[in-house]
Amino acid sequence: MFLQKTTKIVAKLLFVNVCLAPLPINYVLAATPLIKQTAPKELQQFIQSIVPNHPRYIAAQAERDAVFSSYNASEYAIYNPEVELDSEKTSIQTTTIGLSQTIDWGDKRGANRLIAKNRLVAAEAKFQQQRQALLHDLLFVARDFHNKKRLGDLSAQRLSLMKKFVTLAKQKHAAGDVNQVEFNLAQLAYSEAVLNNALISSETIQAEQNYLALYFSQQKQYNDVLGNLSVNFEKASLPKDFDVFVLKLPQMRIVRANVGASKSVIALREGESSADPTIAIRGGKENKESLVGVTLSIPLNIRNNYSDEINVARKEYLQAEQLAQQAYRNLIRDIRTQTKHYQLMRSAWIQWQKSGQKSINRQLNLLERLWRSGDLSATDYLIQVKQNLDTRSAGIELETKLWSSWLSWLDSTAQIESWLQLNTTKESIK
Repeated sequence: MFLQKTTKIVAKLLFVNVCLAPLPINYVLAATPLIKQTAPKELQQFIQSIVPNHPRYIAAQAERDAVFSSYNASEYAIYNPEVELDSEKTSIQTTTIGLSQTIDWGDKRGANRLIAKNRLVAAEAKFQQQRQALLHDLLFVARDFHNKKRLGDLSAQRLSLMKKFVTLAKQKHAAGDVNQVEFNLAQLAYSEAVLNNALISSETIQAEQNYLALYFSQQKQYNDVLGNLSVNFEKASLPKDFDVFVLKLPQMRIVRANVGASKSVIALREGESSADPTIAIRGGKENKESLVGVTLSIPLNIRNNYSDEINVARKEYLQAEQLAQQAYRNLIRDIRTQTKHYQLMRSAWIQWQKSGQKSINRQLNLLERLWRSGDLSATDYLIQVKQNLDTRSAGIELETKLWSSWLSWLDSTAQIESWLQLNTTKESIK
């Protein structure tokens, strides 16, 4: 119990000292590499050719650059000087020119700069997160469409077999070789195959539309790459310094930067509550007399001292801190869950491959010959055909789930760019 409490205290101190510490503006850090192998070269090259011109990538880049422009804007002064020209002609000709400047006494410029800096750090991390999400989606929708087509081919094969089966069953029923029960069973099996084929065809259409929406004109090329794709799904592992590793992930860098921005908002509100003085100097002529004057004006924050605004900023900062701690815990939970899920899928896939699946077409042809010769009843034939096709279908679905869990793990641990050997992680604002 004492050790458990000590661990929680150490973790909390680590979060407060590291997670809430300010990040440098050029903080674009790739996560610690956790994988030893990389994606196939042809896949790396193809994805590299797509990403820089993809609408989602360009949009994310524009969002990041817009925040950078806001950061540049924060470097400028809050108040511009003002020039005043006054000319009055009565019995006396009076002409004056004045220059005034309001002083940023509360250093609102400095607070704005800190806020913009933190928002830029968050934008950099979000840009990396958006890149990874794009890579995840590019790979997932393509593999999902590829496997849905395989399931569709399998379903079409089932439909063809059941159509042939019900035709032969009808002939045998007419000849008296098949009873009414078995003939009805054949008809039911064919109806089920028709329904199953319609459902899978619908899912394939949806997968195809998801694929086309993301790839557009590159669909054929990627299908060629994916058709011969062989990936070694290596064992997932987490680093010993897991807590520190999590803090470096883009998800947490966004949270940390937002906390820093909330803290700077307090300084901004305090600066806004200060009385910014305005100094004005003017000079001119009154007939032939020279005029020189100096004016100092100071606002009196009597009717509104902005204390409520400061309290709001402090409460929002407290809220950001607490949400950051919860986000930290949630991220640890998600990564550990995804790691275990991937390990389970990988273990199941390894066992599936070791089972040594025989050629399904060879097995189906053998079953058909046995049924035609009368060595196999219609019921046994249907059971074994269904078992063979369902087993093959389960293998394809297992592969889809393995891909999904693999990509999700790579995405959550910020490893997907390293796996694809992309140089997009080097793109940062200088």
